[in-house]
Amino acid sequence: MLLAHRDPAANRAYLEWSRAMGFRDHTEPVVLQLYSELLQKFRLAAQGHGRIQPPAEHRGRIEKYFDPLPLWYPPFENESNSGFPLHAITQRPMAMYHSWGAQNAWLRQIHGENLLHIHRERAGELGIADGDWVTVTSPHNAITVPVKLMDGVNRDTVWTWNAIGKRAGAWNLAPGAHETTRGFLLNHLISELLPARDGGYRYANADPVTGQAAWYDLRVKIEKAPAPNDRAEPAFAALKAPPLAARPAVLRYGEKFRPPRPNA
Repeated sequence: MLLAHRDPAANRAYLEWSRAMGFRDHTEPVVLQLYSELLQKFRLAAQGHGRIQPPAEHRGRIEKYFDPLPLWYPPFENESNSGFPLHAITQRPMAMYHSWGAQNAWLRQIHGENLLHIHRERAGELGIADGDWVTVTSPHNAITVPVKLMDGVNRDTVWTWNAIGKRAGAWNLAPGAHETTRGFLLNHLISELLPARDGGYRYANADPVTGQAAWYDLRVKIEKAPAPNDRAEPAFAALKAPPLAARPAVLRYGEKFRPPRPNA
């Protein structure tokens, strides 16, 4: 269903304002389709309709997942994850909207590290206390990270912020910066490819329609680390510093924009 431009639901005032500000390049309404004709065209092609046909070996996958209506299906790795009872997910810190927020030097001093959040009761069953370090293992790899207990999370789910962990030497960070020692990523736990199919072909571990990485399909198991850690693992050798300006001991970014203070 298309929304007429005069329809209040089309939010005409916002569309015109966002076009004037350069946020959008036109004022046509944003149409949310419950039934996607575009996806249906792909499905019909997989069924043999039309002049352009997908490769024969991929037709079954396209027909199944390019459904024009919203659908749910189990994560592709579920069958091999019986020994990994917990779901692991990430989200961006609320102060860092999208990736450009991670470039804000002031915010990065506040969000300098992340923790793995675990349901308090689930942690108790595993002998894990607030502030402990744990080893998180997936079918693909393992990481060792600090934890924070909380009640406001599903007991079968653990989560952390993303985009915090950095490799030593990156971003002109000071040696020992928390982003390189205590910050971490779940990326190390996620396989790039799905298990091999008949014939040996391996699909990307991604959404079959959009290609989005399978961030929310990750299954893990958790156990208390055998000894306290002083840095997240894995840790890689520091990158060679790029030829940047000298790093200030105290960051005063934006100071030149501040009005003079009395008696300063």
